[in-house]
Amino acid sequence: MIKNPPLRLQYFKRLQYSKAKLTAWLRVVGQLAILGIVAVALLLPAPFTSNQLPAARQESDLMISHWPTALLIQRTFAQYHQLPLWNPYFGGGQPLTSDPLAALFYPPTHLVHFLPLRDYYLVLILGHLLFAGLGTLLLARRTFGLSHLAALVAAIGYMATPRLISHLGAGHLTIFQTVTWFPWLALSCWATVREPRRWGALLGICIAMTLLAGHPQMAYYGMLMLAGQAAWLLVKRWCLEGRQAFLASLAGLAVAGVIGALIASIHLLPLLEFTMHSTRQTSVSSGDTYPLEVFLHELLNQQARPDLPWEGMLTPGLVVLALALLAAITRWRKAWPLLLGLVLIAGLAMGNASPLYLLAAHILPSFDRFRGLARIWFIGLFLFALLAGIGIDALLHRIRRLSSYASVATGLLAVLIVALTLVTTDSGYARSNDVGAVTRPSTLTQTATHLAGSGRIYGTQRNLPQLDAVQTQTRFADGWNPLLINSYVSYMQKAGGYTFYGYQFTIPAYDSPTVEPDARLLGLMDVSVVLSRRPLSDPHLVQVGKVDNTFLYKNTADAGYAYLVNPDSTGHLPTLNSLQPLKTPIHIVNAAPEPDTFTFSTDKPAYFVIGTPAYPGWVASLDGQSVPIQQIDGILPALKVGPGTHRVRYTYEPLSLRVGATLSLIGLLTALIWLLFVVRRSRRTQPPQPAPKQAESTPVPIGA
Repeated sequence: MIKNPPLRLQYFKRLQYSKAKLTAWLRVVGQLAILGIVAVALLLPAPFTSNQLPAARQESDLMISHWPTALLIQRTFAQYHQLPLWNPYFGGGQPLTSDPLAALFYPPTHLVHFLPLRDYYLVLILGHLLFAGLGTLLLARRTFGLSHLAALVAAIGYMATPRLISHLGAGHLTIFQTVTWFPWLALSCWATVREPRRWGALLGICIAMTLLAGHPQMAYYGMLMLAGQAAWLLVKRWCLEGRQAFLASLAGLAVAGVIGALIASIHLLPLLEFTMHSTRQTSVSSGDTYPLEVFLHELLNQQARPDLPWEGMLTPGLVVLALALLAAITRWRKAWPLLLGLVLIAGLAMGNASPLYLLAAHILPSFDRFRGLARIWFIGLFLFALLAGIGIDALLHRIRRLSSYASVATGLLAVLIVALTLVTTDSGYARSNDVGAVTRPSTLTQTATHLAGSGRIYGTQRNLPQLDAVQTQTRFADGWNPLLINSYVSYMQKAGGYTFYGYQFTIPAYDSPTVEPDARLLGLMDVSVVLSRRPLSDPHLVQVGKVDNTFLYKNTADAGYAYLVNPDSTGHLPTLNSLQPLKTPIHIVNAAPEPDTFTFSTDKPAYFVIGTPAYPGWVASLDGQSVPIQQIDGILPALKVGPGTHRVRYTYEPLSLRVGATLSLIGLLTALIWLLFVVRRSRRTQPPQPAPKQAESTPVPIGA
């Protein structure tokens, strides 16, 4: 027992402080536990079944694109201890560094090196769900001053919003990743406007992560949200604190934006280059329309569309809608800016049915170049979640006047109701299935890959899943990707025997009984096997079997991965129509993922042609000397060689990546130096802890 009154008072104060600190930590742990339980419930039964995963279906983006690129990254790094810069396996080959769906430079992507793919995706999905919930919770607490339980309602309202889980069920992993950064963008923007020197670096990092998360469209919308919020907060700061405070905040936001763009340059510059050479250079103008009456109906409709449930899912949930309405009624002064934002976002989400969208499409650069215009509604769902938090906070405030215990009980009940209703609404939207059934190569795949050898496979109806290309390490001439090399797409229209106008993201674009592939043109791209569910008539295509109602043809016009051709009559590069491969044997040595080494001998001048689409960034050396790469009709890379024995090295070394990496390093170092400066400054300016006061002879009660 402590008999000295001053020591006893000091002991009680320390005990009280320790209890308060413990209570705060328990509250944080409890909130994270609730968010974790909700995240797991949204993905059932996948977290408790070893072979289950959301969107594990052959037609989902996860299995078409994300899984094979993750497998390529994982396998290449394990074998060569470097990241793959080029994906040779589908679509004729394309740059992996600039493919948004690969998200190669997004830090969480590299968890793939430590986990099996199924576990990797489950951890990635659960982590981003928790991340979205935590960001919304902190934003609701810090920015709007909501109570802990009200902020928890807002967090669950966003992380469990039906549209987010629907897009996850479609396998839109990069959309999912990108929108989970929206709360953190808003939180860091608010903090930077208040204290630009302290929080500007973190805002820059949030901007960079949003840009690197892998979906340019949602990153664009996130930047629009950031710009709108920044403008609003800057005007308020000018009105409340004057011009100097406004300029300080504006400078902090501007520098943060520059830092974010610099850090993301390692992806943005290659992406810009890819876009300029991809099918996206073809004019894309979305015709999406959402009439007001349909939009309002979908806002209340809890049932998903049967065709594209993720695109038609607009509702935030009926309970969230009711709480948002309560916020508008009881906390109008706090809610009206969010309601204004909702109206503006709804006008943009309605697409061509809204005059607001038509105006924005004329003002904002490239705003009309996106597909799925209603995807901007993610911002609206985020605002709905915050409004729901404000609504329940108003309710709890009134109940707290009567009883604090009743307020806590009501808050816990509200959290439970919001969580249960949203989990029930979202049930089945994640579309969990057996991974093994999707990733196991079929008999057709095994037969075709064995027949193709080192050559490419072309399916007239895209007969093999794209995933099988990387699984079996077999190159496909067909493929799917939102960005495809435009020159290759044009070439494959001729080789595939079809014509397509407009934006094309699949090879082949379609199939019909009138479509007949050209075996010679396919052979110039090293297509050795052609698959078709209907008979083909080209004499160079020799049927060698039939598996699963699919004909397998061996292409006798396959020129190989690399080959020699004669110059034209003037000694220059021949045209595609006059090109005839020579029978000169080429020895191929693959030393690493991208560089290919070829050795051959010729007794006369010729052109060495590589049967892969030309693209900026590829460099070549002939017998150790750098040589220029020419292009046959803008598609086939060719090198001029003289008589003798030669060694050619063909390597993908993009300048855009090197410049982008340099800028990213500058941005990252700037952000780190800024953060270190902030930490040191905060330590210097931290006020010293006051010495404990001497207690009076009579102890002061703790509750006094």
